[in-house]
Amino acid sequence: MTNPPQLPPPSPFPVQQSHGNATAALVLGILGLTMVPGLGIVAWVLGSKALEEMDATPYAGWSNRDHAKVGKILGIVGTVYFALIILFFVCYFGFVIIALGATAAAG
Repeated sequence: MTNPPQLPPPSPFPVQQSHGNATAALVLGILGLTMVPGLGIVAWVLGSKALEEMDATPYAGWSNRDHAKVGKILGIVGTVYFALIILFFVCYFGFVIIALGATAAAG
């Protein structure tokens, strides 16, 4: 007779889970600051949702809470950066239109 295979004993430590939105928020936050400023808004929303879900289920043992926090912060910074870029372009083109109107009226 053969003995059945022995399974290892269960781990005394809880199994940690990785939250997908937390990692996505971190990646989009980095991309929002470096390449595509509009992604900061998405990173902010994903980071906030991931943190809410992690707070709702603390017993799940989330392993990447820091990713969600940093992604949310980078999203906020990226959103402010995006808003400043838009404000700059609006002011720039507004001054160009005013200047062109002034030169057309003077000519």
